[in-house]
Amino acid sequence: MVEIGDEETPDVERIASEADRRREAWGATLDDMTAMADDLEADGWDTVRIAAGDTGVFGPSSLKSDDEAYGIAYVVPGDKAEEISELFEETQFPEYEVYRAENDGRVYMVTALFAPDIDTAVLVAGAWNLREALECATVAVEEGYMYTYLQKLDGTVVGIVEHDDPEKFFPNLDAIRRLAPNADGDEE
Repeated sequence: MVEIGDEETPDVERIASEADRRREAWGATLDDMTAMADDLEADGWDTVRIAAGDTGVFGPSSLKSDDEAYGIAYVVPGDKAEEISELFEETQFPEYEVYRAENDGRVYMVTALFAPDIDTAVLVAGAWNLREALECATVAVEEGYMYTYLQKLDGTVVGIVEHDDPEKFFPNLDAIRRLAPNADGDEE
């Protein structure tokens, strides 16, 4: 029989504490998205609120079909995917804001996409690991553009938005370099 001594307790407590902090940070992110959407609706905007089923940053070396693609991909729940697809057929989202917070090496973020021509805002909440962002962040900063991908679980893209300020997404590239696995810290 395996004995579990006091040495195991700190790991269990650490893992439980980390899970609690992530749950609290995600809850705060969803609360922020709700408050933003409520404010926009009070100002006469229509809103679509999306709590992404999954979120990930990816660079050109990822397995995406376009070998030049990079950005943040949000998995849009099935009940929202058709609505988002129709909005992207109807209009563009030339304006955006990024609201982000970091907690334990994760970014909790709400990306607000605005279509002023139809007074519609899409607010997308997601969370991703800083340590996985190096390639995406580096390419985005070098190119001067960042992309948001809204996609279904099967990978079908229902909307793409180009952003002209990658620093809104990655305000501290040096911190990402320090966290990235196998990063040598050299500037390119």
